[in-house]
Amino acid sequence: MTAAAEEPRRRSARRVLAGPAGRTALTVGVVVAVFAGLLPRMADYSAAWALVRGLTAAEVTGIAAIALVNLFSYAPLWMAAMPGLTLGRAVLSDQASTAVSNTVPVGFAFGVGTNVAMYHSFGFPAAAITRAVALTGVWNTLVKLATPAVALAGVALVGDVDPRLGAAALVGSTVLLLSVLGLVLVLTHGRAAAVLAAAAERAADRVARAARRRPPSGWGARTDRFRTDSLDLVRHRWGHLTAAVVGSHAALFLVLLTCLRAVGGQGADVPWVVVLAVFPLTRLVILVPVTPGALGVAELSYVAGLTAIGVDPSAAAAAVLLFRFLTWFLPIPTGVVAWLLWRHGVGQVDRAAPVGAGS
Repeated sequence: MTAAAEEPRRRSARRVLAGPAGRTALTVGVVVAVFAGLLPRMADYSAAWALVRGLTAAEVTGIAAIALVNLFSYAPLWMAAMPGLTLGRAVLSDQASTAVSNTVPVGFAFGVGTNVAMYHSFGFPAAAITRAVALTGVWNTLVKLATPAVALAGVALVGDVDPRLGAAALVGSTVLLLSVLGLVLVLTHGRAAAVLAAAAERAADRVARAARRRPPSGWGARTDRFRTDSLDLVRHRWGHLTAAVVGSHAALFLVLLTCLRAVGGQGADVPWVVVLAVFPLTRLVILVPVTPGALGVAELSYVAGLTAIGVDPSAAAAAVLLFRFLTWFLPIPTGVVAWLLWRHGVGQVDRAAPVGAGS
């Protein structure tokens, strides 16, 4: 068969692999490989379950309280990025979008779409929504890049620094500095923003062409609009944005640490700064959404990281599986409730009278 005749078949195969069926197959494959193949070789499920069953009522109550705080901890970041947004609407949108992100292949994109639809129904203009989505993403990424350096400093105070941790922290810190510099240039210098946008568009164009995708366009104009719309907000609310996103990440980390301390086991009492060294590395690993909510990928990374710092594999598995139940599964039913409430008109306003349109 000639190359010309083969091309339609290749395109059809690429469409299948990139489509819902391909993404679902990838998710199922990763989940089966992790939970039925890799994790059982690392830890004993029965021993892990025994540790979970051994939790006292006081420990269960403490874990549940911290998990509840974490469940609603992201809403303040949306409020900081979108002036005029109420806590109730922020919680409603965040819960619904998280449920979508945790269950749908390539769920992050659908989760953002859920946020956009809900905020639009709350009366916010498209420019304010776009700005909020961009700023929350930027601030989230900056904190994820900064945390390894903070963890490295903490570990240096309590003991020797693992060279791998040091290398990861160095890479994270370098990328963080470059990201902050790029953000400052984009926000404060129109010419620099145009140059960075053009360079990013050229790089994306090469990637798109190599993947036989439609190349991007218009990044310069969008960057200029983002700069104009965001500069004043960042000047006045950068402190709120930073405090909100740090609080959200801290709440998530506390759930992991509390689960580890509660299940016990050999090595479960390692200093918290050492556990903190594992936490951001996994957060960086799952930046690329291979599966919905990083299902399978996050569990494997957390268990491997905790085992590497001296936690017994069964204790690590018990803590991580409990942690993921509270942070991956729990937002799904609460998100479904939030979605149903929204579909019945909760929080929605007359679009002729927008709220929070100010910057």
